[in-house]
Amino acid sequence: MRIRRLLLAAAAAALPATAQAGAMCRAVIEPAPATVNSCTGGSTVTIAAVGDVLLHRPLQRHGYASRNGFRNIWRTAEPFISRADIAYANLEGPAAQGVSRTLQDIRDPGAKLDEVVYTGYPQFNYNPRIVKQLKAAGFDVVSTANNHAMDRGPLGADRTIAALKSARLSHTGTIAAGAGRSFVTHVDSPAGPVAFIACSFDTNGLADPSRQVLRCYRDRAELLSIIRQQARNPQVAGVIVTPHWGSEYATTPDAAQRSLARDMAAAGATAILGAHPHVVQRWDWLSGPVGKTLAIYSLGNFVSGQLDALNRRSGALAWLELCRGATGKLAVAQAGWIPVVMYKTAQGPYLSTAGTQSKWPLDAQARDLFASVLPTNGTQLDLICKSR
Repeated sequence: MRIRRLLLAAAAAALPATAQAGAMCRAVIEPAPATVNSCTGGSTVTIAAVGDVLLHRPLQRHGYASRNGFRNIWRTAEPFISRADIAYANLEGPAAQGVSRTLQDIRDPGAKLDEVVYTGYPQFNYNPRIVKQLKAAGFDVVSTANNHAMDRGPLGADRTIAALKSARLSHTGTIAAGAGRSFVTHVDSPAGPVAFIACSFDTNGLADPSRQVLRCYRDRAELLSIIRQQARNPQVAGVIVTPHWGSEYATTPDAAQRSLARDMAAAGATAILGAHPHVVQRWDWLSGPVGKTLAIYSLGNFVSGQLDALNRRSGALAWLELCRGATGKLAVAQAGWIPVVMYKTAQGPYLSTAGTQSKWPLDAQARDLFASVLPTNGTQLDLICKSR
């Protein structure tokens, strides 16, 4: 099976700044040369996955300033996000209304960076507007398991879950205080429910008294048991695991990541979509009961204020096409990527999807950088702009 060619009419608001007036832009997915896992027929499922949604102060200020503030930042990525059957991101930090940096329940200041309730590094908290705008952009599921998950304590984790439920945006990786240990969320797809399971290596040493965050290594046996249960469930089409792991800014996965990835593949994971290092790490194909499991050790940043180096200001938008494999479960037939690169402009933070027609100064360098790290047999996505 080959990835189908997708042509998406991009809304005028999503046109890249380099597009000339009157141009029409289309998101184009070019076919890859070969299928990784053979398909037996039936419905296919497409997944668009990005890394860290990490809202440093400049991004929060911009995002709170207008109705569609955060969407103004990532607008050129939306043609890919909205077209996928399932779109995923890592929400790095709480979205806890009215919870102060001292973990007190206080009067909410509204959508502004007040440095009391809503703050940036080192302990983040975002106004729940971010949740609504992720949903409006087309995201279907986010991970809340990361090292900033407890930046507003147990109450903050609870409030974040409440905000996600209110926006009808699925999440995985954390549970409400006192709730049962159910760390799986199921997302509908054309092939049936897909299980998403998230974990984090740590919570930056912050207390997690109710064990609300599933930990990748401390809870390794529990994590692998959850994967096996979901993989064996005849009602579940496939299993996607999104670990928050590895060392910040390390360009290669460490031994702990590789070991856990092998175990997750052996437990029945369809794909592994990692985050935390804030730079892109390589992809591997690992043996498992579904065939070849795709392990993306780190997608890097999606949106962030880390502009000090090319590999920190850029991340991968991954595109996966899944199909029914020999076991009847979903397997990855094809996988592709496009770099996304953050810029600081006079109009505010801006995310470029680094397609071949992009004229932003670092986009070509990002494509070259990723081509040296990511699979050469993968599909490279593009945003094509032509005059009407």
